[in-house]
Amino acid sequence: MPASATKRDIIDALLRRQELPERMGIHEHFWPHICENAWDEQGYDGGDFTDEFDLDLVCVDWFDVPGPRPDMAGTVEETDDTVVSRNAWGAIYKNWKNKAGTPEHIGFSVTAETWAKDYREAFCAMDMRAIARERAPGVAEQMQRRREQGRFVTLSFAYVFEKLRSILGDVCMLESLMLETEFVHDFNRVIADAYLAYYDELFNTIGLPDGIHFYEDLGYTRAPFASPKCHREMIHPYHLDLMALFKGHDLPVILHTCGDFRPHLPAIAESGVDCIQAMEAKTGMNVVDLAKDWKNDLCFMGNLDIRAFESGDREAMRTEIESKTAGMRALRAPYVVMSDHSVPPSVSLADYRYALQCCRDNSAY
Repeated sequence: MPASATKRDIIDALLRRQELPERMGIHEHFWPHICENAWDEQGYDGGDFTDEFDLDLVCVDWFDVPGPRPDMAGTVEETDDTVVSRNAWGAIYKNWKNKAGTPEHIGFSVTAETWAKDYREAFCAMDMRAIARERAPGVAEQMQRRREQGRFVTLSFAYVFEKLRSILGDVCMLESLMLETEFVHDFNRVIADAYLAYYDELFNTIGLPDGIHFYEDLGYTRAPFASPKCHREMIHPYHLDLMALFKGHDLPVILHTCGDFRPHLPAIAESGVDCIQAMEAKTGMNVVDLAKDWKNDLCFMGNLDIRAFESGDREAMRTEIESKTAGMRALRAPYVVMSDHSVPPSVSLADYRYALQCCRDNSAY
């Protein structure tokens, strides 16, 4: 690849695993409110993270299928520190106003019974193609702006497993995967068809992004939520449908999944996913070990242990970065360097800048 290769060229080459570019990719995610909670007092002006840190790829649009019951949505309770709200799926979450963190799950309304009675028909009545046409001009404008910067442009969304979790809640989801399989298949089919219609229409309207970055949090710290057998029966068919659309357009696909998802790697690779992200270190995953078995099938993004960044110990940061990049270089494995999830406010701005420079200094193949 020529020395004049753009950021877009480098990420594309890594995802397609055809010929390694001159260097590894550089990317990062950041927790919401990181500036308001911490970095604004450390000299950060609140500008765009992608531009500020000169990252290689950027999501220009996040799409979430709308809930079918907007009549249910609204604020349940609000204090100086928190707001409890119900969304258009009848799910109730508590969010913090002045600190970063995942929302607290309060309650959920969708079950096998209520899905059929209160939600399914209303959801199916929504015209996803019309929604795509309405949103298309804004997405196209962002795609064009970022491409002019030479960056690799993705579109992102949460898919069927993540929608099961966020709409049913973990308990109902896990029980349903075992006891209400017809309901789960029907739910997944309806949700999958909505995304397929949306993206088919969006592509027809504005053309293609450079790639897709979709989200399915398949695991927790110690294991996946579902067994490999359950995953293949209940989730994998809908991943195959999704990949058929994107691969029909020759789009590389990145899968984000939290937790330990290693038992699902065979199905993930078979589905057509090109890259896995984020490979949380605290689950026991090490990107170099994964690459020994999967470098011919997958690109890797992430796995730098954020706990080293949070420690403020720059020797620990440098050791973590150098050990992962050196291992991937020795294996000639495609790698996009980033943290093992995202950067929280507990990492200082100065330490993040130091870590980012270490990543750049050690990114050459």
